Formats: sequence, C-alpha cells, structure tokens
Amino acid sequence: MRSETGFAMRSTFNSGSLLLAALLLGGCGESSPAAPPPTTPPAIAEARKLLKEAGFPDGRDFPELEVLYNDAEWHKRIAAAIQEMWRQNLGIRVKLRAEEWRVFLASRNEGRFQIARGGFLGEYRDPQAFLRLFTSDSGFNSTKWTDAEYDALLKTADEELDPQKRYAVLAKAERRLLDQAPAVPIFHYVGHNWVKPFVKGVVPNYRDMHPMQHVWLEGEGTPKDGVLRYYAGEEASSVDPALAHDIRGLKTALCLFEGLVGYDPKDASPVPALAEHWSISQDGLTYTFHLRDAVWSNGDPVTAGDFVWSWRRAADPKTPSSYKDLFYPLRNGRTIVKGEKPVEELGVRAPDRRTVVVELERPTPYFLSILCLNVFCPVHRATVEKHGKDWTRPENMVNNGPYRLVEWRINDRQVFEANPRWRAADQVRLKKFVWLTGSDIAAGFRQYENDECHWIYQAPIERMDELARRSDHVSGPYNASYFYAFNVTVKPLDDPRVRRALSLAIDREKIVKYILRGGESPAVRLTPPLYPGYEAPR
Repeated sequence: MRSETGFAMRSTFNSGSLLLAALLLGGCGESSPAAPPPTTPPAIAEARKLLKEAGFPDGRDFPELEVLYNDAEWHKRIAAAIQEMWRQNLGIRVKLRAEEWRVFLASRNEGRFQIARGGFLGEYRDPQAFLRLFTSDSGFNSTKWTDAEYDALLKTADEELDPQKRYAVLAKAERRLLDQAPAVPIFHYVGHNWVKPFVKGVVPNYRDMHPMQHVWLEGEGTPKDGVLRYYAGEEASSVDPALAHDIRGLKTALCLFEGLVGYDPKDASPVPALAEHWSISQDGLTYTFHLRDAVWSNGDPVTAGDFVWSWRRAADPKTPSSYKDLFYPLRNGRTIVKGEKPVEELGVRAPDRRTVVVELERPTPYFLSILCLNVFCPVHRATVEKHGKDWTRPENMVNNGPYRLVEWRINDRQVFEANPRWRAADQVRLKKFVWLTGSDIAAGFRQYENDECHWIYQAPIERMDELARRSDHVSGPYNASYFYAFNVTVKPLDDPRVRRALSLAIDREKIVKYILRGGESPAVRLTPPLYPGYEAPR
C-alpha cells in the first residue's frame, strides 16, 4: 500500500502512556458504589454479538493474535489503545510488535502479518483511488482478501461515464468493503507542516505536495548559504520511479524526474510538465502529448521513446512495482501486468521523437492526475541497463528533473542541487536543499527549533496540543486515511464477523481526541470526505 511516515519518536511506552490508555477507556479509578452500572454502547453490543456468532463468546478460545506497526511512538500509542479496547470490550488479547520502517514495509507488503497498521495517500481526489487498493488484482492488497462482487462493482464504475451513477456504484462498493472488513478505517489525516517564516511557497493542498522548484527563501532569518534544510523522516523505499511506493520515495523521485504532467504548487492539480500541451479524442480514449525540448542530465535528448520504454519497464510483470495497477486504464494494461500479453502491446507509442500517444481501454476521468505520479516518469534506458539496481546511486544516476542528487548518506541526508540541464532551469528558485533523514522525530523537531533545519512535516505526538496552535504551523485537508489491515488467510480473521467485531470495538473518537490531537477526524469509511457529490456509506 502506498505508505506514509508520520509523527515519530523513539522512546519506551512509559507509565504516562499507560495512563493515557486508561483515560481513553474511561478508566479513571474505581467507580462510586452508588453509580448505576454503565450502559453497553450499541456498537460494543453488536461487536460482542458478532464475536459470539463466530464461536468466541466473551472472547473465550480466541487465539492471541499479533498487531504489527512501524516503530514510531504515535503508532505504538494507537496500537496500545486498540489493544486495550479489544481486551476490555471483547475479552480478547493481542500482542504488539514494532519493526523498523523498511522492515515493516516489507513485512506488510509481502503479507507477513496477522494484523498490521496501514496508511494511504490517495493519488487523485476520487474514491476509486482508495477502493482499488482492495481489488483482487491490486498490487497493494496485502490482506489476501478477494471478493468477486467487489471486483465487479469496481469494474462497473470504471465503465460508467455518468459521474453521478459512477459515484453511486463506488458507494455500493465501499459499503461492501466495510461489510466484509478486510481493513478497518481508523481516522482521516490532516496535512501538517512546520515552516520557518523565510520559507516561501509552501501552500496546503490535498496531496501535501510541494514541488521544491517552486519553493524559495526570503526574509529575516534566511540562511547565509541559501540552502534549505528539510527534515524528511524515514528513508525512502526507493528513488527508482518504477519502484518507489511510499510518500518519501514519491517526493524524492519527483525532485529528480519529470513526467508528462506535474503538480500545480498551489492545489496539486495536474499541469503541463514535460508535455507542453496535449489533446484528447472525442471518445476520451486517446491522449496525444507533445513534448518540450528537453535533455537528460548527461545531455542526451529526452524522447517519446523514453516514455514508451519506461512505461513498459514499470508495467512488466518482472519489475517489482507496487504501482502496476495504475497501468490498468491503458489498452492491454491489465492483461500485460498479469503476464498474459507482451509489454510491447501496452497502449503507449511514439510516432515521432516529440509525440507520445496513449490509448485507453475506456474513458478514465482521473487519468491526467495519475500521470503526475512517479511510476509514469521516464528513466534513462542506457543507465538502467548499465548499472542495474545501482543506477540510482548519485554517481551513476542520469535524470531529467529539476534537481540532481549529489550526495546520499543513508539514515542521515540527501543533498540536492539544481539541474542546470533541466528544461526550465532558469525558473528554479531554490538552488540547493538538504533532506535530513531519520526516525527520531523528537530529535528532528529539536533541530527545527534550534534553526538547524527549516521545515518539518512531523512533530512529537505528546506536543501536538501546543504545536498545532503555533503560527509556523501550516495545515490543511489531506486525501489520506489510516487503517488496520487483516490478513484474511489467518484464522479467525478469515471470518468477516470477527473482522467487523474488531472494527466496532474501536473507539475512534477517543483516538483522535486523546492521542493525535491535531485536527484529524475519526473514520467511519475508508475514503476521506473530500469528494463533492459522493454519498459515501456510513
């Protein structure tokens, strides 16, 4: 699943955190003898009923399962709270296991878990961006859940041209997903950034995407060397456009590579990038893109053929890309990804060096938005073929984006400098920046407060009440959701009654109020409430 990093700090889960868990559950001490017995909330009563029907009355004989999360304090606190909610509300016990970010991603994406925390940032403002995660042929469906009815609804939505009818089909699919519960939503994110006053061009948008070439430094406090230092959190999964699958990798790849379409720096809508302009056929099935003059960082011309080769590489079943399903809208895309047709039959061609023609299976209203993503960026064929998996090392990389990666120290920093051969090099306002990497966000925020870095998108969870009110806090709606995923091949998680019971026993209001405290909203559905006209199920 497209993954995110979040507020993180290394510390033990201390007695203060345990007290927080008790407060979440209303355990503030012994109740008065005169107090009436508490009324069981309807959701908990339904959860207990479902668990009893599944053969586990009051949690008896329920096996001890394991919850997997990456080693950040806020994930630990959420896991501990849910652990206690399940114990108190259902009489079942789970154990908790934390893993370092990259190890966690591998474990979750390869299905080596029972219950795992998940987070997803939708690439485009449409419910389909989230619902496609759980189709049987999705590259992100690590739950192993398959449902023919759900797949059929998503296929029907893809073929429906009327926007209102399409939304109705997607809402029906989401209701099916919630009823079967291979994953249960917990909350919807808010985009958070803390930015020094002299850092300009950081505008809240639903993708929390801020192209660095549109950022600049100006005003009192600007560092004398003109270098922006940004605390970026965990290491990227990869900077290969075909392989990057977390937010960190996506943002890094989009500094280094440029596709046909890019993100508007203000609202993250698709705008012309390497394609100067394009046309769309009347039936919505053919897109013709006309390229600007551009060269790779080694001086080779960027051609339409580079796109054809790169897209075929990313869609090839031999390439371990999690984004393969984004090629499904292209002609033959789905059958190629499944290995049923050769990649040469993918619906992309280059009639000449400056023209890319894309043919779709059916009209796709969000097609331009997905073209903003890293998987559709071209890569330099000769470099990839010469260096193999090492082609992304700074000393080997040839790229076509606004910046070059000049230094990379794992778990320390990445240093970027403006690419003088980028097709719009004269428009790059920020000539050099450093992304500081690490998992200790408390230490990272100390660097920010000590002016050792100038921008950070995470904060120590225990300080959110204070930090969310500060004038340097930039926040806004974010097309992202946090959820728990169930491996449905593990008993008793193969029973949807058990999965629904576990979902109903989670008090999301208390999690956002007492743990997150940054404006996040409890999630009763997977899709964020950002789509006008979408009547999502509740």
